[in-house]
Amino acid sequence: MGASGVEFVADEAGGLSRPTSAQQVAAHIRRMIFDQRLRAGERVPQDEIAAELRVSRVPVREAVIALDREGWVTSRPHLGAFVNGLDENSVRDHYELLGLMYGLAARRAVERGSDEGIAAVAETAKELQATNDADAFAALNTAFLRQVLVLASSRRISAVARVITTNIVPGNFFAQVPGVIRVHKRGMRGIVKALKAGDGPGAESAFVDLLRAETDSVVSLLNQRGLLS
Repeated sequence: MGASGVEFVADEAGGLSRPTSAQQVAAHIRRMIFDQRLRAGERVPQDEIAAELRVSRVPVREAVIALDREGWVTSRPHLGAFVNGLDENSVRDHYELLGLMYGLAARRAVERGSDEGIAAVAETAKELQATNDADAFAALNTAFLRQVLVLASSRRISAVARVITTNIVPGNFFAQVPGVIRVHKRGMRGIVKALKAGDGPGAESAFVDLLRAETDSVVSLLNQRGLLS
């Protein structure tokens, strides 16, 4: 979720890496779709986006390729890329996959992490529970997820995180989605309780439950904005 629930770019150690130019362009295009500056069926104006962001066409092309893989757009040879509408099934599957991936990371964190590492995760979660400021909340949540990935000690999990942790809701997830801080705090309590108890399967299940609960809030927001086909 970096700025979004559990969504950020993880590096090899499970930490955060700076977004590339292509990733920043992809985020900009997602924002254009979210704000309905680009609508389903419309062609992505790659030259205009490159000019607006003051980048070459190379990162724009790379962004379009990534967005095609994610299902945001469809690239057509010699014609360009065209915006796809979001659909509820894909949105729900996106967050289900995130829950499964981070759930596995939490289980591995219990199995492979140290007592000191789990205590540090719990302390970050305690700070998270104490704030309702969306920016502070997002930063603490990102720190929490980074710690869990480091404790999981798995290059494979970190690699998967880099692939699937992309934003459906652009910007600060906790500022954009009404009521989601409350939902997230409740879910985090269950995750941390399981981590502290050494209950790997329980932490895994709690992560999945958290993402499912947040998905309802995301689907409601996307429906309100007329973004679901």
